[in-house]
Amino acid sequence: MKLRNLKSVGHNAAHSYLSTLSHIEEEYTATVLYREALKAGMSKLELDVLNVTFSHLSRADDIRRSLQELQQKFLELLSKENIPSEAVKSYKLLLELKGSRMDVVDFQCKPVIIDLNNKVYECAIVSEKYIEPV
Repeated sequence: MKLRNLKSVGHNAAHSYLSTLSHIEEEYTATVLYREALKAGMSKLELDVLNVTFSHLSRADDIRRSLQELQQKFLELLSKENIPSEAVKSYKLLLELKGSRMDVVDFQCKPVIIDLNNKVYECAIVSEKYIEPV
């Protein structure tokens, strides 16, 4: 089984999820995650994509739905690369907030995958920084 494309699959799924293509209601997903983490006093946020779990945030239902969509997209990307979903034990997005202002979304995300052999794949970092009206 060839798992060499796991890093690119992990990065691409995270990049798409945190881009302007992904929304929670009328807001960018990245904006919602960033602002919810700020409100909760968190500087880091861990999203477990395969188990659809994350730290307690006030818009939990909205975030859970968006994470389920990401899970589906990730599994589809694996399938396109001929990687069975059973080959991945864990896929997490580790977000680190770089800013503290509600009107400037600023964070880095490190996607991390662990395969069935416990090999860790640290994917390329996804960074976002943009102004967003409050």
